[in-house]
Amino acid sequence: MVAPLRIGTVEDLPEVRRFLEKVIGSAVDMELVAQYRSAEEAFPAITEQRLDVVISDIGLPGTNGIELLRKLRPFMPGAQFMVFTVHDDDLRVFEALRAGANGYMLKSSTPIAMLEAVRELMQGGAPMSASVARRLVDHLRPSTPPTASEHNALTPREHTVLDMLAQGMLYKEIAQREGLSISTVKAHIHSIYKKLHVGNREEALERYRSR
Repeated sequence: MVAPLRIGTVEDLPEVRRFLEKVIGSAVDMELVAQYRSAEEAFPAITEQRLDVVISDIGLPGTNGIELLRKLRPFMPGAQFMVFTVHDDDLRVFEALRAGANGYMLKSSTPIAMLEAVRELMQGGAPMSASVARRLVDHLRPSTPPTASEHNALTPREHTVLDMLAQGMLYKEIAQREGLSISTVKAHIHSIYKKLHVGNREEALERYRSR
């Protein structure tokens, strides 16, 4: 008989800990061995547990989950690490992967999706929630230069705002310079994204620089 997978979790929210406890407890091939509420509580105790999988939040009190992954990796070379979080922005996704995460699942995931993700980890996969995987694909896809019609679609004010973004100015600084409210600046930026067919500031600036 194959021994169940030994799993440890690092999560500060009681309701999420209960969710993971219930999900893992429903699987005959998994065993919840340890639960921790913070990185400080987890390290170094978790390194002694001989775990197959560590599931950790990012937004932990004190040391965050990404820093915890960096600390754990050298001490647990045989373990698989999965991030379980509400954050799906580019910065946290890529930081977590660079820190050693093998999978990245959002807290909106269903119990079935979480169980499948753990099993995929142990089979050598890199499970990710759909929106996270899409971000990676979009990031790796070569960008195409904006067409003349896309740039012509921008209003003079939008061109000015985009120029200021390229200079590294913050929304507040743009608002002060142009005599606008921050909400109006955000509205202009949203319009820019839509017209340039991009989803974030980095993509907009990349297309701006390749014009």
